Amino acid sequence: MPNARRTVGRVLRRGVRAAGLPRRGFAEARAAFPERFGKPVRCFDPREVGYLIDTKHWPRSQHRAFLLDGDWDQVRVERPIITRTIEQIFAEGRPSTESDQFAHMVAVLESGSGEWNYRCESLEDIHAYFATLEAAFASIRDEGYRTQAELGGDRWDEIQVYLDRRGTLVIGNEGNHRYEMARVLGLTAVPMQLRGVHTAWARACYDRFGGPLERAVRRGIDERAVD
Repeated sequence: MPNARRTVGRVLRRGVRAAGLPRRGFAEARAAFPERFGKPVRCFDPREVGYLIDTKHWPRSQHRAFLLDGDWDQVRVERPIITRTIEQIFAEGRPSTESDQFAHMVAVLESGSGEWNYRCESLEDIHAYFATLEAAFASIRDEGYRTQAELGGDRWDEIQVYLDRRGTLVIGNEGNHRYEMARVLGLTAVPMQLRGVHTAWARACYDRFGGPLERAVRRGIDERAVD
């Protein structure tokens, strides 16, 4: 009888997976999810970025977490000045001083409004900032897109992305210029740091692949990555 029960259990579990039905026990699986899952750097296709989100004012606890609840993926933003500036400088060949962002940063500097200005406190700082952008673009174009670890930089200073409740790739506040550079260059595989995923997407991975949840999420990430 015990062997028969085990056999029936296996058949039922296979039926759940085949039918795409939710698995039981997700709360327990989530409770066992490691708090320090890590923020993996994987290659993703920039063309698959669905939209942008604003992570600037997230609480520290939300930045630390990997499984993210709530409607954070429903609040979408646009950053047209960044898109337009990268196109103006690197696709159209304009001097950086004729770009939308240069004009905006000078206006912020002169107004003294206190608006975020990429840590530029003088006109010289602004020129140096754009020289850095131009050097970054030249490096990506000529040597390929390298990770911060390969460049000897801050390991957190990557293009920071998330997976929303449907598994769509979305970009937060870090790395927008580099993302636009990769898009202008037509790159199809770029290292990005996956900062978190929506809990609903993690649940879908668990329903598909089974437990433990950590392994299911990693399998889902493997499907989305292109490396």
